[in-house]
Amino acid sequence: MKKYKNFSGIKKSDIEKFSGLEKETFFAPWPEVEITPLRVTRFGITYPDENYYIKRSPSPCFIIEYIVSGAGYLEINGEKHRLEANDAYIIHEGDFCEYYADKETPYKKYWINFQCKFFFNEFLREYDISDRVIRGLDLSGYFEEIFKLEEISDLNDDLYLPASKIIFNILLDIALHKKHNQKNLELDLPYLVKHELDRSVASHITVENIAKNLYRSKNEVIRQFKKRYDVTPYTYLVNARINRAKYILVNTDKNLSEIASYLCFSSEYHLSNCFKKKVGVSPREYRKSHENATKIK
Repeated sequence: MKKYKNFSGIKKSDIEKFSGLEKETFFAPWPEVEITPLRVTRFGITYPDENYYIKRSPSPCFIIEYIVSGAGYLEINGEKHRLEANDAYIIHEGDFCEYYADKETPYKKYWINFQCKFFFNEFLREYDISDRVIRGLDLSGYFEEIFKLEEISDLNDDLYLPASKIIFNILLDIALHKKHNQKNLELDLPYLVKHELDRSVASHITVENIAKNLYRSKNEVIRQFKKRYDVTPYTYLVNARINRAKYILVNTDKNLSEIASYLCFSSEYHLSNCFKKKVGVSPREYRKSHENATKIK
């Protein structure tokens, strides 16, 4: 793989900020890659570096990264996660994310970036791979296969089938890993409720619906959830929606009515009132205070 001491392989249009040391292989002949259903754009290794930091607002591609050793952090769509060895994460197209190494024990990690023009989001949803972070799953063997792709060709015409096989095997292993772990959580009511809420930031859901689907009473759901997370399910969901609204306000030009509709608030006034109560300023004031941020249409 090619080593970029001056980071010449990093696209400024792709990454807002970058610091660190990586080896990467990238596949840049765009006329060729457009004809393949899955397009590998780059893959590589990040070496331990306390200054490693990347910000994408939003991500233009899907990214799968695997922590080999050390530790680091992922902030994605308003949620922060600490990462350690044998943890992995999936960034989706359109995610707002920052990821960076722990200063004391910076991580080494493997990664692959790709674009997919067909049903990839539907695949993730149907196999219930909704979590961005996957804990305790060794994916090193798959990345060893990925690194061998550069021996095949530098064109996606030749790469997309073997790359697809590796990527989908990774995802299926994640689904199996989650199903195995889920058996230990089947009686963990607060976890199941949180899972449903996390999936429903941009869709309509009620505590009554969740309770009914889990064959529990509404009062039991609220009581156990609050005992575990110190907030009610409703408050948790509103907080998650406000966090998402903050990202949208800073990084897009969508108006308040559009944001309210997307996040299932009854009106822009409802969103504005909830936002000011949680954040301390109105959505318009919040956007204005971040007006120099990079925006997308």
